[in-house]
Amino acid sequence: MDTEFINLCIGLIILITSNVLLGSVTSLFQKQFDKVKFIQGVIKSSIILTVFIGVTYAGVLNPNILMIEINGQSTDLLTAIKMLVMGSYLWYGKDVFVKLSNLISGKVKIGKDEETK
Repeated sequence: MDTEFINLCIGLIILITSNVLLGSVTSLFQKQFDKVKFIQGVIKSSIILTVFIGVTYAGVLNPNILMIEINGQSTDLLTAIKMLVMGSYLWYGKDVFVKLSNLISGKVKIGKDEETK
């Protein structure tokens, strides 16, 4: 397994964690924090990371045995998981970027506006 892929996986872990944290901070600011939703996000992130690690390990153990067809292209399991990690990296990167830009630009309101009489 190459260093570039390991760095990509570490970056994905950071992006997933950042995504959960930014979502939680935003909901805290808006006084809409849901502990159950937060726990579900942590569990979902843990499952995603565990599956990525397991499938990657399986691909390393058997690099040329399992062939997968994706859109008419045949590839081995390790190459397919690398493509999936890259896609996930881009997906979470975009989501973190949107949440962070909303926080920076002030689109996230802190607290609820009180009605004036």
